[in-house]
Amino acid sequence: MQKILLATNGKEPAKKAEKYAINLAAEEKLPLTIIYVRDSIWYRFSEEVDWLSTHRARRDFQKYMEKYTDAEEERLFSRLEKILTEKGINFEMIALSGNPADEIVKYAKENGIDLIIIGEKEKKGFARLFGTTSAKIVKKARCKVMVVK
Repeated sequence: MQKILLATNGKEPAKKAEKYAINLAAEEKLPLTIIYVRDSIWYRFSEEVDWLSTHRARRDFQKYMEKYTDAEEERLFSRLEKILTEKGINFEMIALSGNPADEIVKYAKENGIDLIIIGEKEKKGFARLFGTTSAKIVKKARCKVMVVK
């Protein structure tokens, strides 16, 4: 194993995966690639529905969401950079936009990733019908996937 990819959004289930990936990279003295995918569903949603009835309302909503995701990404990368630097781990941080499962699998394939590490939140009720991002990655990935609960 040479290339580890941590897929995270910084939320609680992902923090468990972050801890696992960081400890593994430190123990094995391997570099760690961290990927954060901005789910573009909010952009498609704002374009495809009439609840934002004017062009200006759509544009304002999209700007708000971009500002929110910029801040979320900055907090995540800043927090992880501090931890990784303290532990002496070589790392790379990547931010992408799109469907998270698709973008993570695509990145792993194109970059010869040996192991994807991702957290999983238990979904309940109606949300279970759509499946989780981690389940989609397990199904599509051509490499090993570690799902941390």
